[in-house]
Amino acid sequence: MNDTTIPRKEIIQKLLLRLELWFAPLLLLVPIIVSLIFLWEWYVKGFKIGSLSYNGELLLGLLLLVGNLVFDIPFLRSIRMLKKKQ
Repeated sequence: MNDTTIPRKEIIQKLLLRLELWFAPLLLLVPIIVSLIFLWEWYVKGFKIGSLSYNGELLLGLLLLVGNLVFDIPFLRSIRMLKKKQ
């Protein structure tokens, strides 16, 4: 009984790794694009025009960008290490 579950676990791990590899670009690019949109809106409407009411968009854009980079770099490293193992 134990012999049949080991290959099943390996197959499930390979499928999960494949799923992570397919969804990685989506998980990485969408927050970066959204943060760049916030930063662009702040630049166009807040910085060029001089309106202080758009400083919240600057804060949101920076938070999304920095938070995304902080969590994405270890995520990419872990996927790369898992891919090397298999």
